[in-house]
Amino acid sequence: MSKRIIFLLALSFSLLTITSCEECRGLLGGDKVPCSNGGSCNDGECDCLKGYAGSSCEEVDSCDLLDVTCVRGYCETGNCFCDSGFEGEDCSIESRKKFLGTYNVIERCPDLDTTWGYNIVVERNILDGAVVNIANLFSFDNYPINGYFSIVEATADQGAESFTIKNQKPDDGEKGINGSGSISVVDSVTNINIIYTTTNGGRTFNCSCEGNRIGD
Repeated sequence: MSKRIIFLLALSFSLLTITSCEECRGLLGGDKVPCSNGGSCNDGECDCLKGYAGSSCEEVDSCDLLDVTCVRGYCETGNCFCDSGFEGEDCSIESRKKFLGTYNVIERCPDLDTTWGYNIVVERNILDGAVVNIANLFSFDNYPINGYFSIVEATADQGAESFTIKNQKPDDGEKGINGSGSISVVDSVTNINIIYTTTNGGRTFNCSCEGNRIGD
């Protein structure tokens, strides 16, 4: 065998090897499929690296590529989108936890008496992970005609130091309440501030409640 023939055979084998490494031959002699993003050919199909998918590894899964874990939520484009009631980079923080506790407060309602030196309690609602129960807010004990016997429900605002009191009728009667609240921390003391509107028949009262946390 001449040197020329040996050289041509060696060159052909070299080219075939390079092609088989760079491209994936389709099934039954089909078109060759390139394996992108570091994928490799295996029995006519592309084996993709972590974070890539598709017939030629052309699809990027940012969540898998970046090892994103969402404790209470789902990942999309590399970011966590949290379930209701949770927040944080990995959705592991309970949104309402920061509000829980007992607060010593002053409650002011124009046209009604101002009350102070009594406590309201913010607790978890067992039926909804995003909701807190506020006990003693505008209570019947302090406002015997217009006050409420029952708890007032509020929804923790995701990723914020605030909550929303959606329009509701705690005692299932004519009286209704809605408003909002927030907390702030000053010198390691957690303060609460609630602004709300309550109605009873044809009368409306715009009230405020403020105080500081005295216990869990």
